[in-house]
Amino acid sequence: MKQKILLLIKVPPPLTGATIMNTRIRDILFNVTDFSIDTIEMSYANTVSDIGVFRFKKIILVIKYYFSLIKKLFNSNYNFVYFQISPLGSTFIRDLIFVLIIKLSKTKIVYHLHGKGIKKKMKNNIYKRLYKYAFHNEAIILLSNLLKFDIEEINKNEVFIIPNGIPPIKYKQKIFSQNEKPLNILFLSNLFFSKGIMNFIEVIEILVKKKIKIKGFIVGAEADLTKDSLEEIIKSKNLGRNLIYLGPKYGNEKNKILSKTDLLIYPTLEDIWGNVNLEAMQIGIPVIATEEGAIPEIIDDGITGFIVEKNNLQQIVEKVEVFYNNRILLEKMGKAARIKYEEQYTMEVFRKNIIKTFGTILKN
Repeated sequence: MKQKILLLIKVPPPLTGATIMNTRIRDILFNVTDFSIDTIEMSYANTVSDIGVFRFKKIILVIKYYFSLIKKLFNSNYNFVYFQISPLGSTFIRDLIFVLIIKLSKTKIVYHLHGKGIKKKMKNNIYKRLYKYAFHNEAIILLSNLLKFDIEEINKNEVFIIPNGIPPIKYKQKIFSQNEKPLNILFLSNLFFSKGIMNFIEVIEILVKKKIKIKGFIVGAEADLTKDSLEEIIKSKNLGRNLIYLGPKYGNEKNKILSKTDLLIYPTLEDIWGNVNLEAMQIGIPVIATEEGAIPEIIDDGITGFIVEKNNLQQIVEKVEVFYNNRILLEKMGKAARIKYEEQYTMEVFRKNIIKTFGTILKN
């Protein structure tokens, strides 16, 4: 008999790391013959900039999803509900109603966490009780062992680790430009302040003042920063010749930009993973990223790139200068990044991990 699983997942729009991974998991599970997959696919915002903005339409949507869940649980007996819960803020309270409905049906929950901050919130006694209720005796999937600290007080059951994976693209070994050529540096993320966009701009400004030959590119959808406000900042800093905003890019367009990139800088201030790191590694580009979430597990400091402290612009500048003056090292780390991607972060590795984890949970 097939195992029945309900996927309660947020899907695009908008395109975020979590919604993209949810669709990949859905597509993987639909092709597993031992599983019978049902879905409730949720979307609350049309654009990245609309995330977290109150709209009456969102209330209507969430009520609709509540009733869809009740109907499915009433009509079917699922082995478990797979739920990518939002662990913080008002969205956690919204998702807690889904949890209540599932628990009342006495159906097992498998949580897949794409956020962190629970440990910090546990200092509030009300949140502490809510978290303990939600996660009690349920399975949890995390992206990395480095994130276990966040849930150690709320769950004593086995925790499953599944690092993200990304689909393959046509790969060609990068040939890095010689030292006299400008270094092409990329920021690839939606324009949230929490992703370190302002730090990236300031790093470019410092490098230009130091007469380091660089070309900076920003790729990502409008969020905290709009296109107009970003371009005004670039103009006010006289960086028009050195820093270009290319807008949001996806698929082949994004891959073409990556293929012309020498270095990715990901100075995020709040993160748990960052698929952009994998996208750079896949194409053989080293990464300078902050010590945040699981990133120190993804980027091997001094081997596939460099890990720097959050908000430490000088450290980022110094690492860029290392690469600028040593293109052989740039190429060496890029090759090492590609090898690590092939060993740990392909879709095939991700697919096997998902199927194995779901099989283990079903046997428990």
